[in-house]
Amino acid sequence: MRPSDGTPDRRGVYGGIRRRGFTLIELLVVVGVIAVLLAITLPALSGAQAASRRVKCLANLKGVGVGVQVFLNEAQEKYLPYCLPLDDSSVLGPADQSPGEVNPGGVLATFGPMLDSLAVMICPSDRDIPAGLTDAEAVGRHCSYEYWAGTLMLAREIFRDDRSPWVSVTRFYENNPDFPVFADSTERHPGGAEYDQNALYYGDWRADWLRLNPEDSVGPGS
Repeated sequence: MRPSDGTPDRRGVYGGIRRRGFTLIELLVVVGVIAVLLAITLPALSGAQAASRRVKCLANLKGVGVGVQVFLNEAQEKYLPYCLPLDDSSVLGPADQSPGEVNPGGVLATFGPMLDSLAVMICPSDRDIPAGLTDAEAVGRHCSYEYWAGTLMLAREIFRDDRSPWVSVTRFYENNPDFPVFADSTERHPGGAEYDQNALYYGDWRADWLRLNPEDSVGPGS
């Protein structure tokens, strides 16, 4: 029914009261609230992802430690393996090496038989995998962790003319169980109390923050 004065009926077709829309100010307030919530949520989500990657990294290192301990238990001579400190088998190795062939003197070839899977040699936060490798191809061809024992052995061999560096380095670790045998090859896990890398320690093969700065670390005969 129209009003008696002839003015248009302001009710809707179905007799309901016409509702006004949101004002520009109200929309801006809503957008602002959403932006604040995103600003609070995204860092927390990023932190949770980083924590998850670190847990996986520590699990990898622990798996390597278990493999090495089994090797030492079964080996006739209880010496840490001798090999290069860091390995990218698809990049480093003999000039006549076939594509994809494991470097015989590298970490992967040396430690592979001790491990259930070479996938544990890839840090989930590693962004330095050579461009020629995809994530799938990296398994068995790339190692994210630096073999510190290998670094010490190489130093002994070069600077001390040590013909059996694995013997002296193993003895060093027996007397220094808190010196890492493996560590992240680059600073991938910021937030450590003293140094921002994960490491595997020799004494009880625990995986934890690297508590030594590699630049200040000393090894046998230094």
